[in-house]
Amino acid sequence: MTLRSVQTTSDPMRHLRATLLIVALAASTPALAGPAERDAHMDEYLTIWSRNGAVTPATVDRLYAGRVIYYGRPMSSAAVFRDKLAFIRTWPRRSYEAVPGTVTNDCGDGAARCRVTALMRWSRADAAGRRRQSGTNSVRLDLARQDGALKIVRESGRPVGSR
Repeated sequence: MTLRSVQTTSDPMRHLRATLLIVALAASTPALAGPAERDAHMDEYLTIWSRNGAVTPATVDRLYAGRVIYYGRPMSSAAVFRDKLAFIRTWPRRSYEAVPGTVTNDCGDGAARCRVTALMRWSRADAAGRRRQSGTNSVRLDLARQDGALKIVRESGRPVGSR
């Protein structure tokens, strides 16, 4: 996997969720796809989450199951969308990157369920750039095949370090 740094939508824990979603999209790419195709798919995902306006109900519905355990709380994909919008308003300037060599998954071709994990570096700032934070989180996404695609059914993570 190529290391990418992108502006994104999430807090320390939720910041990582965007990255894991990237991995989820990469995992849903057919196993026969070559590395370049998988990277292109990941680039598309990163582009979506790097722009505040790209976070839409349709995007969330495409990535998440209808019901999700979201950082320990059961909620609908619509509630996940609302949470992301609230985060975007608070932290409109965001960036993240996967720590090289830390993304793992057991998502085989045609798997009904799988798990993706990673360490993510993140930073965020308010619109004026006065409030800034950064850190590293572990992130875990549990995926299940629904309607022919792997969708996030559980998202969790924890801080590893922050500044």
